Amino acid sequence: MVAMRDGRILHGVWRLLRRLPPGVARRVARLVAGAQAMRESGYWKTAYRISPRLAGENPGLGKIPPWWAATVRVRRNGLRLELDLRDNLQAILYYTGRYEPDVLRFLRRELRAGDVVVDVGAHIGVHALAAARILRRSDGRVIAFEPASDSAAKLRAAAHRNRLRVEVVRTALGARHGTAGLYGDARYDAADAGVRSEYGDAALVEQVPVRTFDAWAEETGLRRLDVVKIDVEGAEAAVLTGMSRSLRTLRPRAVLVEVKQRERTDTSAEELRELLRAHGYAKAARLGHNELFRPGEPPSSRSS
Repeated sequence: MVAMRDGRILHGVWRLLRRLPPGVARRVARLVAGAQAMRESGYWKTAYRISPRLAGENPGLGKIPPWWAATVRVRRNGLRLELDLRDNLQAILYYTGRYEPDVLRFLRRELRAGDVVVDVGAHIGVHALAAARILRRSDGRVIAFEPASDSAAKLRAAAHRNRLRVEVVRTALGARHGTAGLYGDARYDAADAGVRSEYGDAALVEQVPVRTFDAWAEETGLRRLDVVKIDVEGAEAAVLTGMSRSLRTLRPRAVLVEVKQRERTDTSAEELRELLRAHGYAKAARLGHNELFRPGEPPSSRSS
């Protein structure tokens, strides 16, 4: 990780903010962080200010303390949202005004009228809602898979509030049917829904159903698939395994997958890339923690 630090004046500003009442400090910090986030380096600075996992890193960088957290209603990227700032993702969106801006730019460039978009591990729907907003004047379709009951409910409420069409499917996707436990991450607040996974080291939050995407697609009669986004905290390989037939027959033109080295997962980043290559997809670009894959060579026999 690249070391980051504040200049003397900015460091003094962040120290002063910690002495203010939380509501006042939060609003001022939002203005400061939002201005900084106009630059890519400023966006990442704010992300590091928020992350509990990185609290001990970058000692020269002012931190956003957990006692500033609250539930707030804001407008971001043209969407009316209710954000719980105990959640790392939602806090970044609140303070910087955006989340994974390179992914949002990709969606704006990529999506076409009539597209079918699948967001696996949709969380509160930052990307699913953005896609639905882009496609709202066409006959496009956005399908969001989110197994956590609280996140799925929040996504449905946001879609209703913004008058957008998002089909929320409350199940996890994997390599086979069954159930799985969603566990918290001991480094984060227990309310941080974005870091829950089957690999978590904190308390069990919820047991959720698991099914393969191929079975769901067959049961629902899915005949088109254009763009897929997968971010499931280390279970990406299982999702792709259960999507093998759909990748081969529906051949989405873009598959965006979070690919990064993790401490707790069954699949390395390189093994994940190899799995996509076996399905006939080649890496086309990197967008933050995500890698974009496009159809290239015909799928190998390993993917059949």
